[in-house]
Amino acid sequence: MPASKHKPITSSPEGSTPQSSTPIAPDQEEFRKSLRRLAVSAVQVLIEQVMREELEQCIGASWGECTPERRGYRNGTYTRDLVTSTGRIEDIHVPRDREGQFHTQVFERYSRYEPHIAQGLTEMFVAGTSTHKVGEVAQTLLGVAPSASTISRLNQTLTQQFEAWRERPRPRALAYPVPGRHSFQHSSWRQD
Repeated sequence: MPASKHKPITSSPEGSTPQSSTPIAPDQEEFRKSLRRLAVSAVQVLIEQVMREELEQCIGASWGECTPERRGYRNGTYTRDLVTSTGRIEDIHVPRDREGQFHTQVFERYSRYEPHIAQGLTEMFVAGTSTHKVGEVAQTLLGVAPSASTISRLNQTLTQQFEAWRERPRPRALAYPVPGRHSFQHSSWRQD
C-alpha cells in the first residue's frame, strides 16, 4: 500500500511506526497574534505601573502611607482603551485622586491614540491617502482601524492647524529671487 502524501512515515528501531518527519509548527498567523497579545499585556502592565507612580508623586505619599507631606488621597481607578504602536490596550486601569487634580503624562486626556500614531494618521490624510486606505493600514499595523469619530477629530485638527497657519502674522513685503536676474524683486502679500 502506498504511503500517504500528507503524513510521511519513518522507521524506528523498535519497529515500523508512523511518525512525522518534520516537527509540528504552529500556524504563523496564530503565533503572531499570540505574540501581539503578550506584547500588549506587557505594555499595559508597564503603563499602569507608571501611572501609579505618577499618582504617588502627585499626592506625595505611597499606598497607605500617612505623612505630613501628603497632598491628597487616592480615589480608585477608571478604565479606558488606548491604541499604541504595540496594538489596542483595552481596560487600562487609570488611577485617580479625590480632588481630580491628577492627570497622567502617559497619554493625553480624551485621546484614544498615542500622539505619534495620531500624527502618522494625520500625515497620511495630508498626503492624500483615502480614509478607507488609512483604515486598512492602521488595521494592518496596529490591529485596529480608526473609528469615524477619530477620523472626524483628526480632520478637525488639520482644519484648525491650517486656519492658524493661514491667519499667522505675515511681513508686509516678501523678497524672492526672480529667475535669470541678479537682483531681488519685492512683492507684497495679498491683503484680505
